[in-house]
Amino acid sequence: MRRRTLLGALTLPSLARAQAWPARPLRVVVPFAPGGATDLIARLIADNLAAPLGQQVAVENRGGGFGVLGADAVAKAAPDGYTLLAGSPGPMAVNPFVYKNLPYDPERDLVGVSMVATIPYVMIVPASLGVSTVAEFLALARARPGSINFATSGMASRLTVEMFRTLAGGVPMEMVQYRGGAPARTDLLAGRIQLVIEQAPSFLEDFRAGTLRPLAVGGATRFPLLPDVPTLREAGIRDYEAAAWLGYAAPAGTPPEIRRRLASEIDKLLRLPAVRERLLSWGAEPVGGTPEDMDRALAAERARWSSVVRLAGIERE
Repeated sequence: MRRRTLLGALTLPSLARAQAWPARPLRVVVPFAPGGATDLIARLIADNLAAPLGQQVAVENRGGGFGVLGADAVAKAAPDGYTLLAGSPGPMAVNPFVYKNLPYDPERDLVGVSMVATIPYVMIVPASLGVSTVAEFLALARARPGSINFATSGMASRLTVEMFRTLAGGVPMEMVQYRGGAPARTDLLAGRIQLVIEQAPSFLEDFRAGTLRPLAVGGATRFPLLPDVPTLREAGIRDYEAAAWLGYAAPAGTPPEIRRRLASEIDKLLRLPAVRERLLSWGAEPVGGTPEDMDRALAAERARWSSVVRLAGIERE
């Protein structure tokens, strides 16, 4: 009985904090520059969270190191529910397997709040390349070794191509690294780069203009905004499945009650027609769910990308 009383007393402070939360504004850290899909979706959710929480929810862009700086800042923040991360595959699932001296451990230092939305990856080539299918692209790359360059603006975008290359049985291509998606897109449009596998929303206007061509999508199902474009599995790349996503995360130790409250409010937002329609117009599929759902999704993502790194023979930098 004394032990139960003691345990109950130990939990009272955390329960009191959770019941009083939020008592001041919240901060959502986006670990990338403004304007990308992660930033847009994070701001949409943050703007709409202010009313139900009764507090402002400010978004702070802290780019650098392919998401490392922003994620590290959140990992080291107080676990009180006032600092959140707009998480994505790179800082939450990929970085531990490709960097030797990562200043944070996402599995140890961050916990899930809510998986907000998924965003399909698309295999994209310049229309000037003259190929219309994955099979034609592979034939061209193998017939002209050394002539195909692919762009990467971060480790996650590199691994989407490395997975394709590995599952296709090897493709002779050279990697060109960029500091962001915008310069990579510029060189793709100019024909200096022949391939990216990137998030769809940034390229929809280029597809409509006919300057860039989507050959396949990376998800398990077709993308509603590109219904005639096959999945990579349908195009013959068996076992390929990759999607970008955005989820809110928090420092480890954040009270479960606060995480569940946030997840519940995000779920309600994702059911609002205005929010849902805005996400779908960007090519993002609303998800939602509990913190435990996101933690399970993160575990699956980490297993997937660690396998890709191993199969591709990528050594930690």
